[in-house]
Amino acid sequence: MAGAEHAIPQLEGDFSLNAANVLAADALLGAGLSRLALTHDLNASQICGLAQELGPRVGGLEVVLHQHLAIFHTEFCVFCRFLSDGSSYKDCGHPCEKHDVRLRDGRGADHLVLADMGCRNTVFNSAAQTGLPYASDFLRAGLRVFRVELVDESPASVKALLTGYRDVLRGDRRAKDLWEELDEGGGDGHARGISTGSLATFRERAAETLRPSARR
Repeated sequence: MAGAEHAIPQLEGDFSLNAANVLAADALLGAGLSRLALTHDLNASQICGLAQELGPRVGGLEVVLHQHLAIFHTEFCVFCRFLSDGSSYKDCGHPCEKHDVRLRDGRGADHLVLADMGCRNTVFNSAAQTGLPYASDFLRAGLRVFRVELVDESPASVKALLTGYRDVLRGDRRAKDLWEELDEGGGDGHARGISTGSLATFRERAAETLRPSARR
């Protein structure tokens, strides 16, 4: 109907918007986003610093507290190549819908491979990235929205995972205890474990400790 008003749904911005500083985050939230996940390029300290500078809009920030990061994407379909006699989605029989495929690295870790609707393959790191050591820092910085991303976890492990993070954020459980539990592995025969990944923070070395470059 001409002239009729249409309700605009809530818009949420994901990490792919590459918001890496307070100016970008403030502009995106000010433009109407109800929630914004910051770029994966920021470590925990930088996330906290940005949140503190953002002021009243900090409630719109979302932190990915647990996820299996994508190692790489490829147009080459592993499922079609090795699990069918076809050459494309038209004649491959869609083995991606029936089989579980993982790539094993030199350390014995099995990295899950998933195919999307366009037949592109994504390889996910077997070890999940976690922000557990920085949970209290995130809360002190005013962050209150946290995300846990899943790939192929069993229903039982999902319940334990979500309950564990909830208890840590509430202060009912030590982050160290949940870390030790998650780091033991997935319990399904696949090497897993966890790490702080790109969230890890490192103290910058003093200039006088750096070795000078070679003179020409």
